[in-house]
Amino acid sequence: MASTLIPEPEVVVIPAKTKKSFLRKLGKFVLWFVVIIAVSEIGLRFFGYGSYTIYVPDQRLLWVPRPGHGVTEVNHLPITISTDRFRYPQALGTKAPGDVRIFTFGDSVTMGWGVSDEQTYSAQLEKLLKSNCTQNKVQVISAGANAYPAGLAEERIKKVVEDGYQPDIVIMAYSFNIGFVEHMPELQGVEREKFLGRVRVKSYIRRSAIYNFLIEDLLRELVYYRLRNAMMKGSWTTEKEKTSVNLERYRAGLESTRQFCLSHHVPLVLLLLPSENQGDEMHPYQKAMMEFAAANQVPLVNAMEGFRSIDQTGMFLDHVHPTAAGHKLLAEELARTIEGSAEYAAACRK
Repeated sequence: MASTLIPEPEVVVIPAKTKKSFLRKLGKFVLWFVVIIAVSEIGLRFFGYGSYTIYVPDQRLLWVPRPGHGVTEVNHLPITISTDRFRYPQALGTKAPGDVRIFTFGDSVTMGWGVSDEQTYSAQLEKLLKSNCTQNKVQVISAGANAYPAGLAEERIKKVVEDGYQPDIVIMAYSFNIGFVEHMPELQGVEREKFLGRVRVKSYIRRSAIYNFLIEDLLRELVYYRLRNAMMKGSWTTEKEKTSVNLERYRAGLESTRQFCLSHHVPLVLLLLPSENQGDEMHPYQKAMMEFAAANQVPLVNAMEGFRSIDQTGMFLDHVHPTAAGHKLLAEELARTIEGSAEYAAACRK
């Protein structure tokens, strides 16, 4: 049998000069890439990027804002997070006898998306209440946090009371995150730790000005809102199809909060928020909040009626986030209810 000769593979020899040329080009590319990234990171910081609020992991609340000064994601206006992790200009000490301390709870609307420290409805409510209360100090502290569903707002109410902040009244606003992240407070074990790990990673990434600019700015308008609207239809705007509604869980959370406030002698006020140009149609969760308040004699401020009665031009930044003018209207709606409360009257009677 004749043997078959297998040809030896051809060995391509790259000249040393070519290798050096390639490495030099690669080195220059990497160097210029690093320079461009560094210059972009530094340059964007002059325009407010890299100064957004950082959210850090919390075993109970999953994420909470880190103390410090920064700017809002939209409009780049001043935002102050106190050492207590509230949007308030100062740390809270022991409440003096006779003073009135009110906390607001909710999502990014309550935290004040796109408005300055002085423009949030909490800050404007404090100013209104102070004008009619010359004898004692009035504080209205925002304990809202971006993306909080109702479950986390309810949990934060309990934590504020248990931590000894001594609220005289708590205001819980409607959350537009219901149905989107409402399951997150229920995460347990490994799943909860994984989620906290993701919060931790994002807390570092979000310090980058380039990330702020690309993801939190450009892609927010082009991608984020569209994806969110598709994933949580009917929550941001009532005109969309209503899916994934779990009213029993929502009502149970409201009842748990009501019972907790009763047991700690802290009055609860509910704030029903509208979306932009919302008509008479209500999302099931909005309707559930209204029905719960009526059935359980919980004071409810229906801001939907106030917004429906006016021209809404200039009142919203997007689907749900009010402008400073919108926050002013919310503060005025709340002030009427708070000024009629026994707690405010006792401290501020003339």
